[in-house]
Amino acid sequence: MNVDKFKPLFLVCGSDARQLYAAKRLSNFADVFTYKTDGSVEGVANISDLSQLPHKADLLLLPVPCGNGLNVPCALGQLSCAELAQCLKKGAVVAGGKMGTPMIEFFHSLGFDTADYFRREELAVKNCVPTAEGALALAMRESDVTINGTKTLICGWGRVAKACARLFSAAGALTAVSARNAGQLAEAQTWGLDAFDLSQLFARIGSYRLIINTIPAMVLNEEVVRETRKDCLIIDLASQPGGTDLDACHKYSRKAIHALSLPGKCAPVTAGEIIADTVMNIYHERSGINVT
Repeated sequence: MNVDKFKPLFLVCGSDARQLYAAKRLSNFADVFTYKTDGSVEGVANISDLSQLPHKADLLLLPVPCGNGLNVPCALGQLSCAELAQCLKKGAVVAGGKMGTPMIEFFHSLGFDTADYFRREELAVKNCVPTAEGALALAMRESDVTINGTKTLICGWGRVAKACARLFSAAGALTAVSARNAGQLAEAQTWGLDAFDLSQLFARIGSYRLIINTIPAMVLNEEVVRETRKDCLIIDLASQPGGTDLDACHKYSRKAIHALSLPGKCAPVTAGEIIADTVMNIYHERSGINVT
């Protein structure tokens, strides 16, 4: 086992394909070990027991989501935070996605630093592309018509909505945007898109064959869903609980999909590399050591 004493040691754990590709990318900067991941990856040491670590880790990388309470989902079961904490140096960084308060408080109580990489701006920005590509792939798979020429409505005008607008328009969709304020609508119009206020959603929703929601609030409620086309496809990209009344979609026989975690499902290599880059930024900021 060749370990560079001048490199930090990172331990990557948990069940998620992104973990493997994050580990591979991190191995360019650190000595990386995977433990109870979904398989192994070339160039990264996979250990079967934490006692195989050459010394305690400078950083622990957990998956997204990290899990509830003080357990982390991993291959063939769960890992306890207490078990993992024994393998960390004093002041080590614990990085995870969607970390819960009990987990954060537990690691803090032992003197470790924590960071939720899922809340980082650079990850959110980069994740927009695989999210939009995943939404396009999903729309192509679930539709019985081409995206080209399909009247498409995007609800919202945040990062994900903009990435979707760009990609679906490039695929030939007749794209419109419904958003909350005049500034968002004006920007969408400068992109050459039809744009209207959310207050008009009820009156105009019936024109669209494909609807993509990115707003994490109940935008597509029962009254709005009832006005949609019978053959429409609704793809909700908003985080839990989403912005679509799925019960109403079932009631009115509308096809609706709450598509969560598309980067990890559709592009795990890219998504893992995005996590790795974000984690390296976190480690550099917290440790004050430039390992790049």
